[in-house]
Amino acid sequence: SDPSSPHPSSARKMTTMEAESKGLPPQEKQMIKSVSIPNAKVIDGNVHYVVQVQGAFNAWCVLKRYSAFEEAHKDFMDAFKTSFPSGAVFPPKKFKLFQSHTSPEFMEERRVLLENYLRKIVAVKNLAKHNLVTGFLTKGKQKLEVKEEDGEELPDDVEITDVSIPATRIMSDHVLYQIDLVNERKRKTYSKWCVLKRFTQIWEMDTKLRASLVDDPDALATLPPAPQRKAKLLHDHMDHSFIESRRILLQNYLKKLIKTPVAIRSLIVLEFLGVQ
Repeated sequence: SDPSSPHPSSARKMTTMEAESKGLPPQEKQMIKSVSIPNAKVIDGNVHYVVQVQGAFNAWCVLKRYSAFEEAHKDFMDAFKTSFPSGAVFPPKKFKLFQSHTSPEFMEERRVLLENYLRKIVAVKNLAKHNLVTGFLTKGKQKLEVKEEDGEELPDDVEITDVSIPATRIMSDHVLYQIDLVNERKRKTYSKWCVLKRFTQIWEMDTKLRASLVDDPDALATLPPAPQRKAKLLHDHMDHSFIESRRILLQNYLKKLIKTPVAIRSLIVLEFLGVQ
């Protein structure tokens, strides 16, 4: 063979380096392992969602505005058609006229739904390595800001150590959310239980909790953003996508609530969640 021709593997390494310098992972790494949206930032009055991406060998982050997600969603729908995962509910567009896009409640709601959306897509192997998905999640690639995990251990005497909403029950005119609760510190026979609640009941519990803390603004500030009510005139509350979005949002809210010291000590919360 011609000695002047570069060794095939070194040639491949060179293109790998080029791809890396352009902010794209090399071909063999073009597989998204996991994704999360830990937070959002307001830059020049616009909300940017911080998307953390774990590839096969490296991790990075990208900042994306909702409009970029919206564009990608259209491309995904066109390309994936029937293989598009059913649980990937895309949060609908909201007009700024009716809703502040920079309020903590709105940003948290959209963050949670966009994170769920991406996770459902990446969970499908063929989609996790599809060039549309990897392209979207590598464009504008930045170094990952490694934040220390909030490693706060729950105190030993808490009554609830985990919560989830795995299912819903659709009644004739309302929806019940199945809230599964765990206390890992209890004997196995008492460690798991479940309560069924309507959205309104969860919203009322939150309102009551906030009212009980009105004289303690510091404690009040530690609570997660309240679940948002939606007018029935504008939203079909029995629609599958609406129910699924609400389930995801309520689960996120309750998970954050039980990690808030003032909430996990509150009788309002404990009685509501069926702690005997």
